[in-house]
Amino acid sequence: MNNPIIDLKIQGNSSRLLVYEVLNAVSRRKGNRVRQVDFDYQEHTQRGIIKVELHEPEQVLIRRIMAVSGVSKVFPITA
Repeated sequence: MNNPIIDLKIQGNSSRLLVYEVLNAVSRRKGNRVRQVDFDYQEHTQRGIIKVELHEPEQVLIRRIMAVSGVSKVFPITA
């Protein structure tokens, strides 16, 4: 079955690593699969790009990632 794959850019400010909490938020819904992760951490500023195979509406996933403490921005990357 072909499910859409989207790239999401995530930015946040936190003293702890957000990558693990973001991955938990993505995989909390059955079926969502993370295809690629690239995060950068520098002086409490974190940004990253994740590639996700969706099994739910895109906006639902974005809202769930935004609910992670420390995440300030989440937006899809368009080609």
